[in-house]
Amino acid sequence: MIDDNFEKKINKLPNHISDFLSSVEAVDVIIKIVKKNKFERFKLKELNDIIYRTVFKEAAIENMRDEIKKKLNSSDEDSKEITLIILTEIFYPIKDYFPGIEDEILKLGGEIPKEKPKKLTEQLLKREEEMERMAEIEKEKERERMSDTIILKPIEVLIKKYPIVGEQQISSRKSIELKSMPIPMKPLVKFWMKDYKEKMGYYQHSNLERVQYVYHDKNTKNMNEEERRQLNLILKSVDEKIFLPYSTRMKKIDFSKMNEE
Repeated sequence: MIDDNFEKKINKLPNHISDFLSSVEAVDVIIKIVKKNKFERFKLKELNDIIYRTVFKEAAIENMRDEIKKKLNSSDEDSKEITLIILTEIFYPIKDYFPGIEDEILKLGGEIPKEKPKKLTEQLLKREEEMERMAEIEKEKERERMSDTIILKPIEVLIKKYPIVGEQQISSRKSIELKSMPIPMKPLVKFWMKDYKEKMGYYQHSNLERVQYVYHDKNTKNMNEEERRQLNLILKSVDEKIFLPYSTRMKKIDFSKMNEE
């Protein structure tokens, strides 16, 4: 469960660390471990606790294998394999945050992940492609600045046509907790909708039910009124199919164009 103490610790992490931990890549690794070892939900919680205690520097990576073996009741071989997966696939991409990680990987008999060397011609070609892409992006931005089209559709229709809508962040908090996700996720539109449906049910809800979620759910704690208004409009569009204004220039829902609560 995400409590105030956990939220404070998450907020103290460098942005690139918290962003990677809630990324699709990190989530997929956790899911892979859970499926391979057929962990029940309580073991998933223990696994997350071990990972986050290490991230918060409350536990050393050198002790991770012993912690996994003890708390997950895993064999020597399984605990070593799980530890190596975490170290090489979750922690190593942000290795600068974990001094000594390479020594621990080698100590457990693993291999240090290596990036394939790139030929100079490939590097130059990539650089040219990046410059061309940046130039095209600037041209596109200029075209967008000159014109803005507002698309009015229900939220689920917008997400289907413009997937970037699902990536729009609602709330300034760094993460929210979902029943079906192994780790806390960013407060993005797509995850708010998923959490709402999982908790409230997959049917059309009344205004009272929606308000109950927006104002009293643990994930909405400490949200300000504007954030609650935006979330309520998103969920109202889920329930009642009300139209939301998507700005092609801003590439997100422009809540300033809506007065309806």
